[in-house]
Amino acid sequence: MKSWLPGWFGTHPKSDSPSLIEDHSAELPFACEHSSGVAVPNRQKILRQLHTSCQRQLLMLQQVLQLNSAVILWSGPAIDELSIYTFVSQFEQLVVGPFKCGVGVTGVLKERDELILAPVNEFSTAIPYYENHDQVGSFMAVKLLVSASSGCQQDGVGLLCVDRASKEVWNDYERQLINEAAEQLTADVAMARQLFVYDRERHAYRRAFDGLRKLNAALGLESTFSATAAAIKTVVPADFIAISLAEAEHHRICYVQGDNAEKLAEQSFPIEQGLVGQVIKYRRTLPDNADYHGTSPVFSSAHLFADYRSLMVVPLQQEDGPIIGAMTVAAKQADMFTLTCREMLELVATQVVVKIQLANSHEQINRMATTDTLTGIANRRAYQCGFEAMLDRARRRPGSLYLILCDIDHFKRINDRFGHPFGDVVLQQIAKLFVCVVRTNDLAARIGGEEFAILLEDSDREGAWKVAERLRALVSDLELQFGTTAVPVTISLGIAAFPQDAESIEKLVSYADQALYQAKAEGRNRTLFWPNQETSQPA
Repeated sequence: MKSWLPGWFGTHPKSDSPSLIEDHSAELPFACEHSSGVAVPNRQKILRQLHTSCQRQLLMLQQVLQLNSAVILWSGPAIDELSIYTFVSQFEQLVVGPFKCGVGVTGVLKERDELILAPVNEFSTAIPYYENHDQVGSFMAVKLLVSASSGCQQDGVGLLCVDRASKEVWNDYERQLINEAAEQLTADVAMARQLFVYDRERHAYRRAFDGLRKLNAALGLESTFSATAAAIKTVVPADFIAISLAEAEHHRICYVQGDNAEKLAEQSFPIEQGLVGQVIKYRRTLPDNADYHGTSPVFSSAHLFADYRSLMVVPLQQEDGPIIGAMTVAAKQADMFTLTCREMLELVATQVVVKIQLANSHEQINRMATTDTLTGIANRRAYQCGFEAMLDRARRRPGSLYLILCDIDHFKRINDRFGHPFGDVVLQQIAKLFVCVVRTNDLAARIGGEEFAILLEDSDREGAWKVAERLRALVSDLELQFGTTAVPVTISLGIAAFPQDAESIEKLVSYADQALYQAKAEGRNRTLFWPNQETSQPA
């Protein structure tokens, strides 16, 4: 018998050579699930192992059946084309493709799983990888069908093609051997795909857990929201992320990044409107298949995401616990959210709930530590910390820092005559007036008993004077009643400035306190600067 050894073997030489386990474009019908931006660390290793296995199968077929060539055709970058994936051949060169599906051999195999040409003659169907088939006596092709159950979105189809010089009809043994080789190749592809999916998912979970670790280290709501967005992006390259918190019959967007973020930030929407409201109401992830066509309202009818094709809204709740809101994730590319991706996003959501609850508790503790429980404004501790920070900023930049000390006139008489509960009412009513006179970057605090303080950043003498006088006038206008008795209330105020009057907290407080004491000595219900150069007259 003639000795038969292969002359050549190899792969598609082009850079866009087809892969049996990976997608080259989002529309490939047999592509594995989108990796959602998650890298596959062992990708090249899996590809090399599959390629080696396929070549061994082809080499064995060539040697046993004395073949000219044994070739695997698989899809290239276009869904309607086939190209050589790998081959063994005694010929130095083959036509590598791409070959249009539905033409020649690929057309005949469209409706059947096996094609036999024996003998091959000039009228036979064209063999795609040869320019002519003069040296081919018989040819056989078997369809390679990889089921979507192997971890791919749709079935994958390739061809195992073999040919030889002999014109003899393929006997039952040869046909059986070729079909078994096709089954083994199909199994190898399916296994490689499954390994690819497993490795990708394992790596995705690892990245998600890394994101969760950073999320667990976050303190406060803002840092929790930022860490949540970072954790989501370890799972999927999202183009839009929003976190909504439920508030009675509405939900409010507390964090958002992506298109139209500035229009959506801090906006409230009725729970009865939009997909997010439905998720909060029914406590389930929507839409079921994560597909989106840009027409359904997400937050309300005024906010349509026309450019997005993948969408997932996940409820923020712990098992059997109350729902606190929803997490919205969207991408402009279609089919981005696989089942694994959904599971990981739901895992992130459960951790977000815990962190939001902890952040709320943390902020509540901070408020309790820095807020006066009776009046609701800053307490002495917050005043002292704020004073140091504001004075430090004032030292680094031009401008003045003004301190206004306030004291309720004859407050002891009020307590003695009407009782301490009424005295508390007086304190609460006066504290409410501070909101009317200070800016957001100013600090108003109750520093003890009936004493209050205001710190004004980047102000001037006229501005400090206006704030103090407006507060004094508002207090004088209070109409407080104890039963049928009208109770007039007034305050006295002293003002000192950094750096004009003093450059330390101690001296600044001392000078403002001396100005306040002088205002009381001059008859109360008045404002006085340090040094005693300007004073207001009581109304």
